[in-house]
Amino acid sequence: MRMKALDGWRGIGALAVCFIHLQLNGYLTSVPSLDSWILAVDFFFVLSGFVIARVYADELTDREHAAVFAVRRLGRLWPLHLFMLALFVAVELAKLAVERETGSPVGQPAFGTARDPSDILPIALFLQTVRLGPELSWNFPSWSISAEIWTYAVFALVALSTAGRSGRRAAAAAAIAIAAWIVLFVDVTGRGMISTDVFGIVRCFLGFFTGVVAEWLHRRGTFRALAGGGAEIPAMLAGIVLLWVTASQPAARYAAPLVFMLLVFAHASDRGPLSRIMATAPMQLLGRLSYSIYLTHLFLVAYVVPRLSQTVGKFLPDALALREMAVAAIYIGLVLVMSSVTWRLIELPGQRLAAKIAARIGGAQTLSSRYSRSQLEMTRL
Repeated sequence: MRMKALDGWRGIGALAVCFIHLQLNGYLTSVPSLDSWILAVDFFFVLSGFVIARVYADELTDREHAAVFAVRRLGRLWPLHLFMLALFVAVELAKLAVERETGSPVGQPAFGTARDPSDILPIALFLQTVRLGPELSWNFPSWSISAEIWTYAVFALVALSTAGRSGRRAAAAAAIAIAAWIVLFVDVTGRGMISTDVFGIVRCFLGFFTGVVAEWLHRRGTFRALAGGGAEIPAMLAGIVLLWVTASQPAARYAAPLVFMLLVFAHASDRGPLSRIMATAPMQLLGRLSYSIYLTHLFLVAYVVPRLSQTVGKFLPDALALREMAVAAIYIGLVLVMSSVTWRLIELPGQRLAAKIAARIGGAQTLSSRYSRSQLEMTRL
């Protein structure tokens, strides 16, 4: 149930997003292909659809189980989301206090264009994607969490309406994914597969329900040769080729859901050579911390990295490449430390509170009996 290989890949995807938001002046963060790494978000969507379908699809048979699902998902995602938003607001308030005391701003002015106070409540309520336009503010990677929340609601409706009929559920998921792909391909906003607004929800529909279809195929034993471990390396190479081609041919992004479906399918059984690597302690640690990595890193980019770059620059004034590598290494280290703290102090307590609430709802015992608390906590469930 842990699907250790997928946990490890989730950690790698989180680090990829963490790295592309590190804005430095040298070669390391200006490689043309680096922009393609943003497709890691679409990998998250496919992976999330696969895992959620594996755990919850058969459980969502009535309103009580739907309530359990909603409580568990909010308990998994909301606490850290609110904590990081509050942390951003606290820093801006501190900057505002210093500005009023000294008469001059500390770095960027408090509550600037990227920190609009009017966005705080919509973001807190996962509403930042329910609008048109690419503008993102505050802890902007959380747009994908907002998109997932709305996608979970659609998934629950699909599961309830097809309860006991997994084939119909898969057909509905395939129809949603195809419709979403067509909407994005028509590209009425000019952003398509890089959308982060209401079309970002459509982008999430595409990846998530592709993952739901992949889970149904995997459960049925379809494409058994792909699930036996032998396809792991070819699937990884297909992912690398996708990133490389997308750097020069942006239209290749539209193949991402199928490539990531193959990657998830190939690793879901934990049988191949890459699965053994992903099962090692360091990779499993990255998997556990992946959500924290995803939501904490921008705080460091916004408030720590600029001063860190200045400090390192004093010691390495004429070595741009070395300075950049040093800043990147320290930054990644700080992200991991901060993520370890938020995972233990914010994520786990939130999940445990949600589990207690869910246990009071009728029908919650079915899920609890199938999967232990450690399994539910250690995966992105």
